[in-house]
Amino acid sequence: MKSNKKAFTLAEVLVTMGIIGVVSALTVPNLIKNHQTQTLVTQLHKVYSEFSQAIQLYMSDQKVESLAETELYNNSTGLKNFINDYFKVVSDCGNSYTSNAGAKCFSSGNYYAIDNDTTGKTLTSGNCTGMAFTLASGAAVCAETGTSGVPLYLEVDVNGAQSPNMFGRDFFTIFVNNDGELYDLDFENNGKTTNFAKSNGSRTGAFGRIMNDGWKMEY
Repeated sequence: MKSNKKAFTLAEVLVTMGIIGVVSALTVPNLIKNHQTQTLVTQLHKVYSEFSQAIQLYMSDQKVESLAETELYNNSTGLKNFINDYFKVVSDCGNSYTSNAGAKCFSSGNYYAIDNDTTGKTLTSGNCTGMAFTLASGAAVCAETGTSGVPLYLEVDVNGAQSPNMFGRDFFTIFVNNDGELYDLDFENNGKTTNFAKSNGSRTGAFGRIMNDGWKMEY
């Protein structure tokens, strides 16, 4: 009995492989970028959750309803006690963003703005006026105390010294109010949007935008 089945010709196979190659070249980079972006957002959310839980536990232990009633308020010693008691600190960089006695926190290289910034700036030009440290998750944090309704201010690089080292990508600023809630004052002041101008530095409003968009980096 003669079979009616036909095999693919070499030309047809090559054309098919070529089409697959073109489609892959167009889609794979976007898939990789989306995965990297979501990884950074996941790391940011982890820092957010860790600080939220620690602050609420701290307020419960202190039996207070406002952070203004605690030693954390405008008190560098109280800040360090809070960090060391409620977090697993892997590296303590003291008042230095990048390093201290062998400990490493933020990158010593340039941090860049998102919008066409080829110059960047280093964090070594100024000191963390509170405490810089690295968490077990790998996130680097500069925590500073404040007043006027913002008892705690955080600068966070969610993956430490690793790239991309870019404001609004892996570097974010976070504010904490007297109720212990984490929010983004710059996002509110910017009309609930981001501001990635190079002159604006790290104060981008990106953290608030990500929360507002359902924990998605859509800018």
